[in-house]
Amino acid sequence: MNRKSNEKVRIRVRLTEEEKEKLERNSALCGLSQSEYVRQLCRGIHPKPKPPDVFWRLMDELYKAHSDLKECAKYEPSALELCAEIERLVLDLQEAI
Repeated sequence: MNRKSNEKVRIRVRLTEEEKEKLERNSALCGLSQSEYVRQLCRGIHPKPKPPDVFWRLMDELYKAHSDLKECAKYEPSALELCAEIERLVLDLQEAI
């Protein structure tokens, strides 16, 4: 019987308690179900932990500051230098996660 390549099949895996806890912890840190976490590992993808909520609040504040500085640049062109610094910071933060 040939299975379609996208048809899911159930498998059973035995883990030690320590391995089970590690799977639960790692999948939760990445915001993935345990099944999706394992699927990604099987595809050679190493899921990254999702950033904490405070990271997104920081990014929101940086975007707001950038937008405000862009408005100020109409009257004070030197504000564009600060905009460029914020843009670099945002890119650095995005690469870090």
